[in-house]
Amino acid sequence: MRKKFSFLLIIFMMLLNVNFTVKAASFGYGSLKTSETSSNVLFIGRFDTSDPAGPKFAWSNSTIKANFNGTGISVNLKSSGDNWFNVIIDGIVKMPVNVTSSNSSPIVLAEGLTNGKHTVELVKRTEASVGEVQFLGFIVDGGELISPPQPLQKRIMFIGDSITCGYGNEGKSQYQSFTTKNENAYLSYGAITSRLLRAEPMTICWSGKGLIRNSGGNTTDLMPDLYQRILPYTSTPLWDTNRWVPQVVVINLCTNDFSIGIPDRTTFVTAYSTFIDRIRSQYPTAHIYCAVGPMLNGDNLKSARDYINSAVEMKNSSGDQKVHFIEFPVQDSANGYGEDWHPTVKTHELMAVQLYKAIKADLGW
Repeated sequence: MRKKFSFLLIIFMMLLNVNFTVKAASFGYGSLKTSETSSNVLFIGRFDTSDPAGPKFAWSNSTIKANFNGTGISVNLKSSGDNWFNVIIDGIVKMPVNVTSSNSSPIVLAEGLTNGKHTVELVKRTEASVGEVQFLGFIVDGGELISPPQPLQKRIMFIGDSITCGYGNEGKSQYQSFTTKNENAYLSYGAITSRLLRAEPMTICWSGKGLIRNSGGNTTDLMPDLYQRILPYTSTPLWDTNRWVPQVVVINLCTNDFSIGIPDRTTFVTAYSTFIDRIRSQYPTAHIYCAVGPMLNGDNLKSARDYINSAVEMKNSSGDQKVHFIEFPVQDSANGYGEDWHPTVKTHELMAVQLYKAIKADLGW
């Protein structure tokens, strides 16, 4: 019991450290020069750089980061929807900023800083369905951008639905409907897991999407259809899977497939197996975690567990021992509910600890 308590205490302290100190350490892949005001910028996630005015992005947890010398920094962003960003200055999370189609630019991120070296990080809290954003450059007060941060070597890709997006996780009640302000992908289980492991996340998620059918039963733009897009609203260009290679891929898809009842077993298992094969062909050495939970219960959970376990066992039997099953426990009412019965930040933290332990055990991270 003492050993378990000590481990939980360590994790709790890591979460505290993550939330208030290590947040500025979520580095990413590559750097791009987009304008005179945005040279030496690190882009984390999927960005379409075909427009010379600046890169466009949409997926949750897309991150823009830079180092600068100066006393303040502002950003020019163009948004097609009601998007929200976490602003992190020198490792400290500030108040989130709202970027809409009617926003005037530039947006002040920090001012009155001590003249010297600082870090800035913008993290997209809201999901792709809320809209795309275009980065048009930073403006530094009393200084300039300097050499960008270096990317982390550990990388985790998360593929999922509203749970992975952090839908409503900052809401106060299950009876609240979705609001963009209360969706915080930065405090989703995937982002927290990544910070615990000092890994870089790539989050590909969209609320209501499923593997073989979406919430309500429609089959338009299923997650496997969207999975490889840079911008989910456009089918081209596709993401170059050689550009960023994860050591871990987490799939958390099935909740919406079961939204109108239990789907056909053969159809679902075959589709899941095919999706695993697709990911394996792109990332031959990655560990793939196939998750269920925490929103399903009863017969739906029983069937989903059986279906996904079957797909995993098929891969294990064929010699692929790097495919794993993981089940997040049904969310506990004691931890509250977010908007529309979605997991709260507390539940996401518990999920993250569970996933952290599994990945650490399997990969030695």
